[in-house]
Amino acid sequence: MTSKGHLIARCARLSACALVLNSAIGGAWAQAPAQPVPAQMPPAPLPMSGPAPPGQQMTLEQAAPVVMPTPAPPGQGTIRRITVEGTQRIEPDSVLSYLLLRVGQPYDPAVADRSLKVLFDTGLFSDVRMDWDGMALTVRVVENPILNQVVYEGNSALSDTDLNKEVQVRPRMVFTRARVQADVQRIIELYRRSGRFAATVEPKIIQRPQNRVDLVFEINEGPTTGVAAINFIGNRVFSDSDLRDQIATTTSAWWKFLSTNDNYDPDRLTFDREQLRRFYLARGYADFRVISAVAELAPDRRNFYITFTVDEGDLYHFGNVQIQSQIRDLNPGSLQSLLLTQQGDVYNADLIDKSIEALTFAAGTQGFVFVDIRPRVQRNPATKTIDLFYEINEAPRVYIERINITGNTRTRDEVIRREFRLSEGDAFNRVLADRSRTRIRALGFFKDVTIKEDPGTTPDRTVLTVNVTEQPTGELSLGAGYSSQQGLLLDFSYTERNLFGRGQFVRANISVGTFQKDYDFRFTEPYFLGRPLAAGFLVYKVITDFSQFLGYVSDVSAVGLSLSFPVSEFGRLSPHYNFAYTQITPTSNTTSTAVLLAAGSYTASSVGYTYTYDTRDDPILPTKGWNFFLTQDVAGLGGDLDYLRTSLGVENYHPFFFNLIGEFALNAGYISGYGGKEIPINERFFKGGPSFRGFQIAGIGPRDTVANVAIGGQFFAIGTYQVRLPDILPPDYGIRLSAFSDFGTVGLIHGQNTLCTVSSCIKDDLAMRVTAGIAVNWKSPFGPVEIDVGYPILKRSYDKPQAIRLSTGVQF
Repeated sequence: MTSKGHLIARCARLSACALVLNSAIGGAWAQAPAQPVPAQMPPAPLPMSGPAPPGQQMTLEQAAPVVMPTPAPPGQGTIRRITVEGTQRIEPDSVLSYLLLRVGQPYDPAVADRSLKVLFDTGLFSDVRMDWDGMALTVRVVENPILNQVVYEGNSALSDTDLNKEVQVRPRMVFTRARVQADVQRIIELYRRSGRFAATVEPKIIQRPQNRVDLVFEINEGPTTGVAAINFIGNRVFSDSDLRDQIATTTSAWWKFLSTNDNYDPDRLTFDREQLRRFYLARGYADFRVISAVAELAPDRRNFYITFTVDEGDLYHFGNVQIQSQIRDLNPGSLQSLLLTQQGDVYNADLIDKSIEALTFAAGTQGFVFVDIRPRVQRNPATKTIDLFYEINEAPRVYIERINITGNTRTRDEVIRREFRLSEGDAFNRVLADRSRTRIRALGFFKDVTIKEDPGTTPDRTVLTVNVTEQPTGELSLGAGYSSQQGLLLDFSYTERNLFGRGQFVRANISVGTFQKDYDFRFTEPYFLGRPLAAGFLVYKVITDFSQFLGYVSDVSAVGLSLSFPVSEFGRLSPHYNFAYTQITPTSNTTSTAVLLAAGSYTASSVGYTYTYDTRDDPILPTKGWNFFLTQDVAGLGGDLDYLRTSLGVENYHPFFFNLIGEFALNAGYISGYGGKEIPINERFFKGGPSFRGFQIAGIGPRDTVANVAIGGQFFAIGTYQVRLPDILPPDYGIRLSAFSDFGTVGLIHGQNTLCTVSSCIKDDLAMRVTAGIAVNWKSPFGPVEIDVGYPILKRSYDKPQAIRLSTGVQF
């Protein structure tokens, strides 16, 4: 927008005038920069012919006077003519349409007064008067000006976009004093909610030709008002420190420069009250209440002192806990084991909610989708127990009238609808609705997915509104890894998971690093021929130069075809075929017998399948559930290699104390030749780096210690236990921490001479390795960043550790 300085300069060239509205909203308009007009000086009457000429400076009453309608003149007679004067933009016929008097009617002063009020209520006029001469009625109006533009000056903490969302006035709207006053209040309230209670707003207008004005909001943001102290009164069981940990508001400190909760926000204070209530209810204090939450502003207006007055009440335990079912075929006895609330335990309101969820889900799986479960509690003050009754009633059936999809600015509706487990006309099912949300989230196209139920046209109809928030699905990725042995590794790739909004996947990768050059292109159509059948192909070439550590260079060129289709709600089968040409070239300094024996070229033609079973509650950030996969490939349908390769993996996510999320993962694989053929080095398993943190790529497993090269193993088993730690920074920063421990082994080489000679000494002992460390994931503005810091606890002397591993990417 044009700055205020430019506006005033242009105003001077056009002989326009600048008007200032007192920041107290109801104060007087004052000439800027001259002194305010004394209150006792009466304003000059506003000329009825229209706005003031350019260059005239006016007080508030002159610019936007608070005009009381002038009473209609008395008189009588028949109206012979009605004339409208003073209009500029508005047609006289429009003014006549608001009048309650018509030509030929008797003149009535009371009806004329009502006509004046109607004209004022339109907001189009700053003044309206009527003259009556016994035959002709003359209506004289002064139109309100039109807003030319709206400008903000002095705002830095809040952007123009943030302010425009709150301010109601817009260019080309009719300017009125009331609208400006209301918007000043909105801006001040917005600043207060961001912790700036000393902010002031001074609106100014600059007169333009043709009865137009520019509106400038001059903003003095003032300092951020912090929180000096948070105190609690009435708490006996839990300390002030314990309670401060439960609320969102925090005290201000210089080292909390990244925090956004260290200022006073009335809405956040309401949220804090609810957080305290939930905290006490989850610990047995059923009578807890927050008596008051008071925020007092210090005299210097720089800090607030917040005081919560609470009444903790007495500690309660669960008494008698029963399930009362009004549905004949739903046996309460079979549901009793699902309850998390047990007699004698400390009362916990959270466990009641979780028990209701478990009962609802169990009823849904048994075919009772429409159930209404209400907890009924009965306090026993004498024994300090609470009897709890879960009443299960059959709810009326509700059918889906319509499914609306909003927020998908790029992704097509059909891509979202085909993941839905419900259709229009179906009976509503909460379990299937939740499953539909999980499937849509699993696409990876959306940052957030919500399904809202709105009333339909009749009581037994509902409208489902699916609101999605698009997120970047294209990625320009730059990966990097570092260790004292390897130095820096880089790779570059382009990936688009939602091509043209159709859900198609395409990836083109060119990776050039110290040891590897990788070129590949792959494409997948998720709904081939309009059916839930994914079809794709890939072409790739990988040149791996492990001269320094493995003693050879491999060159692999391959093509592949794949299909994928669901076999159950959670299971999926993916058959595939690959043909690869591999050439292994030992380096000039290679002394490893295993590498020299594998030298040459060969082809492999393999067919296989992958079966997956995924019950995770969220594919992006799961908190519970299982994920399992099994892959098998058979080579021998042509080509030079004959082998059977099997890989499997299982993951389990589970919450435990302090709201932490644990993840256990186990991956294993085995490859064996048949027909008397051995497994070449390039087809074995090499683990390390991202697959075993704390070691470099190919840093563990069988190794020729004389040549100092890894030769891979035919078997591996690697487990991981990882705990997602609580956020130490606000969620908006997108930083997540995890503590991990990787453990496992790699080894087992059939037909390989493990005796040590002058030229070769192969170590293959299937020894256990264990590492521990911290993983940092940051969803940065320029793309995902992951840093793994791992330390080996158990290792062999010939293993190659890696202390830090970094990967980053750029999303679009």
